[in-house]
Amino acid sequence: MRLADRQAPLVSSDYLPTLYKARKVPTKQPVCMICVDRTRGKTQMVRLAYGVSVSLCAPHASVEFQRQRNGRDFARTLAGIWQACGCLTSARHRALEAHQANLTDQPARPRPGSYAWPELRKRLEDSYASGARPADIAEAVHSRYATCPAHPPSHRTLQRWHHQRRWLHHPP
Repeated sequence: MRLADRQAPLVSSDYLPTLYKARKVPTKQPVCMICVDRTRGKTQMVRLAYGVSVSLCAPHASVEFQRQRNGRDFARTLAGIWQACGCLTSARHRALEAHQANLTDQPARPRPGSYAWPELRKRLEDSYASGARPADIAEAVHSRYATCPAHPPSHRTLQRWHHQRRWLHHPP
């Protein structure tokens, strides 16, 4: 007798579990994509990026599960299921990558241009409200911040701040 003939069968009976015969599974709504035949309770649609949606039970749809290990558990589980079904499309793959990218800590990028100088802008707008002109203020600003490693706002930015006249909407 060969070794293959002596091995125990994988299933003890002829019955293989199916969703058709599963008990206590909701029949009037989709099953959880992760639990499948063990779905209990209501499911909800969770929308990911790139037009991808999945039906999940409350525990799997929870923010805690989706954020677990920076989203790796959630992404790997869905990717494994889609791959096993032969339907891991590029949109689904990109949606999982986007989900993980949203959860990883990304350093705050430096604020561009005039947004990096909110206190200076407020002081200059107070001066503009008092009647000062951009040409009068520009030299003072550039001489004061000449040694600063950050570049001060340009002459054009100072003119733009004056022309926007924000002090009319928000009095100093």
